[in-house]
Amino acid sequence: MEYLDILDDKGDKTREVRSYEDAHKKGLIHKSVHVWLLDSNNQLLIQKREKNQRAYPGYWDISASGHVSTVETSLEAAIKETKEELGIDVKESEIKYLFTVMESIVLNKGSYVNNEFQDVYVVRKNLDINQVKLADGEVEAVRFINIEEFKRWTNGEGEQMVPHEEEYKKLLEYI
Repeated sequence: MEYLDILDDKGDKTREVRSYEDAHKKGLIHKSVHVWLLDSNNQLLIQKREKNQRAYPGYWDISASGHVSTVETSLEAAIKETKEELGIDVKESEIKYLFTVMESIVLNKGSYVNNEFQDVYVVRKNLDINQVKLADGEVEAVRFINIEEFKRWTNGEGEQMVPHEEEYKKLLEYI
């Protein structure tokens, strides 16, 4: 079972620790990481979420993402999630922190409440997509998407993307 540090509305730890399930059932604030892989052609690697996911099944999403457990830092979680979801090893020197956004959303008729600070990272790395190893039960597919197509998709013109409007805007400003 995964345990998360509970945060206050400023993102500071409250010293309370709860299970992943409890945090999402009660809408407690916690931290997650989002990792964007960007190649030298300015193409983003995106993943399609498995259809069994509670949040946005079958939608296209960030390269890799996950929760920051009580025993790890945000950076450690970013490196771990990239390895777990995609089978890609990322060194600390390759990963760059960009910004943090707050997301509050209620899904599945109120049974899944997501209140989290999301630390967003970028990794500039050229990858052979055939070497990506998809996490069973989490990731259905991956693909590279150029920036213009990404802009269209995030504006609702194309495949369904998980709605991270503020994050997409800030990411595009960075790129």
